[in-house]
This record gives sequence, C-alpha cells and structure tokens, in this order.
Amino acid sequence: MHRRLPPAHNYVRLAVAPPCNDAITLRRTIQTALGQSFGLVSSHTYVDVLWIAEEGTEAVVRISPSETEKLLAAVAAASALPRLSLVKQSTFLPSLLSTNVIF
Repeated sequence: MHRRLPPAHNYVRLAVAPPCNDAITLRRTIQTALGQSFGLVSSHTYVDVLWIAEEGTEAVVRISPSETEKLLAAVAAASALPRLSLVKQSTFLPSLLSTNVIF
C-alpha cells in the first residue's frame, strides 16, 4: 500500500495586466484582494512570488494548499490594478511550464 504525503505547497501561475515586473506590487495586489474578499486576517496569508516573466505579463506564486482556494477566489473578485487572472495551478511546480490545453 502506498501512502501519499500531502503537498507542502501549491503553485499558481497568474496572468498580469497591465504588465508589472515588481514583486512587491504583485504581493501587495494579492494581499489587497485577499483582504477585500476575506478580511484582515486573510490579507496576511503567506504568498511567495517565485517568478515574474521578463515582460511582466505573468507570475508564479507559492501558497499553502489550505489557502489556495481563497487566493483563487480573491483574484477572481478583485478589481485593483494590476489585474491578476489564473492561468494554471498545481502542486507540482514544473507542470506550470505548459499552458497549452490538448484535447
């Protein structure tokens, strides 16, 4: 019998519009979105900005699996700039490299 360990982190690839190359601005945008959707306590959720595309149009963040759904809901509901939208999310970081969907 094989037991799977629960994932330690979830990784979320986000589209950013207008483009932004500043990790602090992106983190602040995420904190604001979490705060607006779920209150002050959630605005202090630990989110790690791991990568920002050179042109600033995409970013990858790392977050606790228990907080991922809050992040996705907050990003969808937020109206602040820069606007963030989900490209892909996974517990396996290398899987975020592929964004093409094959049918």
